[in-house]
Amino acid sequence: MTAIWAMFLEVFQVGLFGLTQFYGGHLASAIVAFSLLARLVLLPLTVRMTLRARDHARRVKVLKPELARVRERWKENPERRMRETLAVYERRGIRPVDTGILKGSLLQTPIFIGLYNAVRGALSAQSGQQSFLWASNLARPDIGIAMIVFGLVGLSSLSGASQSQPGWTLALPAVISAVMSMTLSAGFGLYLAANGAVGTLQGLMVRRAEARSLGHAV
Repeated sequence: MTAIWAMFLEVFQVGLFGLTQFYGGHLASAIVAFSLLARLVLLPLTVRMTLRARDHARRVKVLKPELARVRERWKENPERRMRETLAVYERRGIRPVDTGILKGSLLQTPIFIGLYNAVRGALSAQSGQQSFLWASNLARPDIGIAMIVFGLVGLSSLSGASQSQPGWTLALPAVISAVMSMTLSAGFGLYLAANGAVGTLQGLMVRRAEARSLGHAV
């Protein structure tokens, strides 16, 4: 299993190296292109999983009053409260946890790990030799790139936000991504920025799909 995982990671390293050569040794362009390509390949899956997750959340929201009554009635009996809660979900044909969504998320995780590992390895190998626009060293953090990350990831959160979503949950991914960019490197920030750009496209696609679905329902 370790050998298979090492081969999997090597595919990303070789791919990033090949793109770097394609762009004349310009690592920044290769990081952006590689990150965009990987996210675009996953886009059909992530859009489908997002739509499924939002549909599940809407269906669960309808159950909240009934679930609240169950919690109140059986608050002194945790075991009965659990049974009655599961019974509510079963009567409505809803799973408490959608395993399909979890499987989709787990499927994406190795891809993101592979990308991160490839970017980190490339930056380590070319430390101090690569620049991007005003950033003189991709291996070091850059506040300008961190701000771009903040803006793109924030836009991604806004594009995919639901009406009932609290504001702080929209800002949190952008803040975390900007902090990661400032903590790790400008090169990794480019990877996060590319993710944010495709995330914005994903949010718009999800909104369009939901609007189309509501139009058919009417």
